[in-house]
Amino acid sequence: MISRISIVLRRDKLEAPYYMNTKIRLSSCLDNEENGLIHAMNILNHSRMYNLTEDKYNEIKSLIIDTFEANQLSQVEFTKNDKQIKIAIMSKNDEEFKNLYEKYQEIFEKIDNLVD
Repeated sequence: MISRISIVLRRDKLEAPYYMNTKIRLSSCLDNEENGLIHAMNILNHSRMYNLTEDKYNEIKSLIIDTFEANQLSQVEFTKNDKQIKIAIMSKNDEEFKNLYEKYQEIFEKIDNLVD
């Protein structure tokens, strides 16, 4: 099982100045190169877009920067520029996913609670 979670915070849209997009993708990969088969299938592909208040945007932005900027793992991509902040977390097995989720649980819960 391969999982990829990405979070993008943007401030360059006039109609939505405090914008966040989250994507969660789970894929199952089967390979049998001896028979010439390499196959990947998306099991889950979920995307959600948010228009945030300035305060909530700044709160999530600070949490992401504090969590990811200085503490990068090989499974985490972190980029930041004037227009956006982006993180992408990728795991290649269930145990790795569980460990990454536990490590970054605070940010996931903060985003999940926006919809409650």
